[in-house]
Amino acid sequence: METYVSSLCRQLAERGHHSDVATLDYLFKTNEPLPHYSKVEGIDVIRLPSTGTARYFFAPRLMELAPRYDLIHVHGVDFFVDMLGSCKKLHGRPVVLSTHGGFFHTPWFPALKLAWFHSVSRLALRGVDRVIASSPKDEALFSQVSRRVTLVENGIDYATFAKVVKQNGPAGETLVFIGRISKNKRVDRLLDTLALVRQQRPGVSLIVVGPDWEGLRAGLEQQALALGLSDAVEFTGVLSQDKMLDKLATAKLFVSASEYEAFGLSTVEAMATGTVPVVNHIPAFAGLVDDAETGYLTDFSDPGRAAAAVLKALELPPGQLEKMGAAARKASSRYDWSGVAEEIIHIYEEVLANHGSR
Repeated sequence: METYVSSLCRQLAERGHHSDVATLDYLFKTNEPLPHYSKVEGIDVIRLPSTGTARYFFAPRLMELAPRYDLIHVHGVDFFVDMLGSCKKLHGRPVVLSTHGGFFHTPWFPALKLAWFHSVSRLALRGVDRVIASSPKDEALFSQVSRRVTLVENGIDYATFAKVVKQNGPAGETLVFIGRISKNKRVDRLLDTLALVRQQRPGVSLIVVGPDWEGLRAGLEQQALALGLSDAVEFTGVLSQDKMLDKLATAKLFVSASEYEAFGLSTVEAMATGTVPVVNHIPAFAGLVDDAETGYLTDFSDPGRAAAAVLKALELPPGQLEKMGAAARKASSRYDWSGVAEEIIHIYEEVLANHGSR
């Protein structure tokens, strides 16, 4: 979501539009306080005090900001959209929502989530002028509670990723996963799969790029040790974009065992570099990867099946793997931010026109 908002703000600025970002004044996972105002890559970021928890917070001072703007674009389904949608008559500004998967990223409290979605969220969305669904799955879900849903899938900086030249990396074959280390990403299943793959191809290794979002890294390192993978797995933490691109340039495959994705941004970015993905067969990935054409879909809950898919990709003749990588790169071009931004700006223009005619 952070990448999405940053990219959208840059695209708007390039087209002569001004946008600010309002968020909270601390980090959810560490409670680290953040300055109330800063400028990030030329974007004004206003951070609001709040009470509550990461699952649900209250930041009523957002209402003080609303009158400054022609339009408010909310990202994610939380207090911000509940308040702005429910209090539309008080602030009087058009509201657009990007879904980003809603709050269905984990299996926790499914009955409570559905009850909230079909009651509180439904009422709040009455005050939302347009819901931008981040995926076909979100489009189907949010159409149950709003009649103003439009599908606009996420964007990537295609030019940056497409310029990567695939290289023959160091001895062995490297798999790369990019994303937060959190429970729904199922890095543990990647380790189980890697252990089976290495029984037939001992030179295969795994690089895990991303922050330890839920304090899982120590447990995963212990799992790697128990599986005899200590020398075959590298946890890099967060990398700069240039270093991440270097990892993708030498990667044989991109892998993800994630159980849930709102879109699958890292997968699309990897595809744009020409890296063939082998990913879990979930709706988000199935919408991105054409099985056996631009990558492979498999079931990572079954390590044997997942290992077979990884081995199948690794055993492709070099020319065929390069051809599949080129197809993946071409398929990812449809998500170039330049086109996505134009779709979003068109929605803004429609919403503002309709709002002005009321």
